[in-house]
Amino acid sequence: MSHHDVVEASQDDEARLKQLGYRQELFRALNSFANFGITFTILSEPMSVLPLIYMGLGAGGPRGMLITWPVISFFSAFSAASMSEIVSTYPTSGGLYYWSASLAGPKWAPYASYMTGYFNFLGLSGITAGTAYAFGQFFVNCFNPSLDPTSWTSKFVVVIAGILSLMLSGYLCSFGSKIVAIMGKVCFWLNLFGLAIIVLSIFITSPTKISPGEMFNTWSNLTGLPDSWAASISVLLACLTYTGYDSAAHLAEETKNPAVQGPRSIGYAIISTFISGYFALFLILSTIDPSRFSTLYGESSFALMDIFASTVGYNSGIVFNVILMMIAITNEFGMMLTHARMTFAFSRDGALPGSKWLHQLGWGDSELGREGVGSSQVPLRATLAIVIIDSLILVPSLHSATLYTAINSFGVIGTYLAYMVPIFLRVVRHDKFPPGPFSLGIWGVPVGIVAILFLSFASIALVLPTAYTDPSAFVMADNITLDHDAYASAYLTNFNWAPVVVIGVFILANGFWVFYARHWFQGPPIDTETKWQLDSTDCRDITT
Repeated sequence: MSHHDVVEASQDDEARLKQLGYRQELFRALNSFANFGITFTILSEPMSVLPLIYMGLGAGGPRGMLITWPVISFFSAFSAASMSEIVSTYPTSGGLYYWSASLAGPKWAPYASYMTGYFNFLGLSGITAGTAYAFGQFFVNCFNPSLDPTSWTSKFVVVIAGILSLMLSGYLCSFGSKIVAIMGKVCFWLNLFGLAIIVLSIFITSPTKISPGEMFNTWSNLTGLPDSWAASISVLLACLTYTGYDSAAHLAEETKNPAVQGPRSIGYAIISTFISGYFALFLILSTIDPSRFSTLYGESSFALMDIFASTVGYNSGIVFNVILMMIAITNEFGMMLTHARMTFAFSRDGALPGSKWLHQLGWGDSELGREGVGSSQVPLRATLAIVIIDSLILVPSLHSATLYTAINSFGVIGTYLAYMVPIFLRVVRHDKFPPGPFSLGIWGVPVGIVAILFLSFASIALVLPTAYTDPSAFVMADNITLDHDAYASAYLTNFNWAPVVVIGVFILANGFWVFYARHWFQGPPIDTETKWQLDSTDCRDITT
């Protein structure tokens, strides 16, 4: 492409953004591969499949994981396709909440965009904090067995290491878009090769080799719940992986030709994640003897180090944990980069507390730098706020390692709900939807319906209890009297806090809306070029 073509394309992107109601503030330097690399990194199997494989061993075993992975991948593709169609029409960093406003119509735009934006904001915080917690666990693994992973000291080290990783990721996000474009490519290759090195090494060195037929016939249920219940929650490993691909939309204002590149990044990320994730699952599960399932399940997310030690040895296991720590940083970097852009966009419409302060590039001073290189075109204040919020989310994990799963679950549920709203509006107001360069045509509505059903099922599965606390295990010496304190402590430790957090956020957000936000929040500007033809009712809504 000639320099003239590049300039012309850039002007077209800026013109399209102006039609959506915004001026170009961020620097466009991301090409298709950089956008895809960051999106793929956020899905990151090393941060979901590997640290959470113990969960799959206890709820479904190899059969559950090997069957649900392609099934969830298939239905995630419906959600991704529907979102790709919408981002092609509305390529803006506002992403999901902007889509909800434009698709809801003027009357419901403020409420729809407000709720979508807050669930997206908090969902991204939960996922990023969950990855930071995984970083802390990888760090502690390097000192195992000298540091007991169940001790308070270990938990404290996990949290501190997680906070430090967030600070490092925040620093990496402070660079301009040209540097980010390079880092996006580095993130992709580090994730791909890091995963390949780990799983291939485990497979080659392991003395255990389970045949494919045996893996597909090996069912495991260590949850204490009925098999039907375990089958329902066996989808969690895949569901916790397939989230965050909306990053392709949030990076739209820094991506060249985002109406085309955004959908491509989402599609390529889903396909790549399915292939690499199934490859990793298949090889790792073939090295784990069923007799070890109970032990690994009991070790929770620290079971990964046990798998390393029993295959490649303790010293190589430390090297693998260092690789995973590096991958965790790339994942946090991608999530924080996405979250900062979303926060920047959400605050420019006045939706967040301190919006005027948050909606500043650089530090809000006269800082200058070369285009796309310095931090003068980076939402640094939004990044700083996110580092602080995500660090605070880590603190409750000092109480229970189970909260790591709850944090991830809440993050995914919040994100899934944020996905669901614009897709739902796309379906019910399909006659008002203006197609972009990427369009599903007559398949848009049926694909959207399948996506809504899948996202609803996945959200329910993520709030189901994942373990049963048996009271008979907490009786006193007389074998009759229940040790209430011990039982209550174990029950609260195993309790799935995700539904409590989700319901709490929903109530607080709606309460804040009813008593305060609805009186002043008008939502983002509606597309002035490709918006639907307003009927007389909508026209009255706009002018009043």
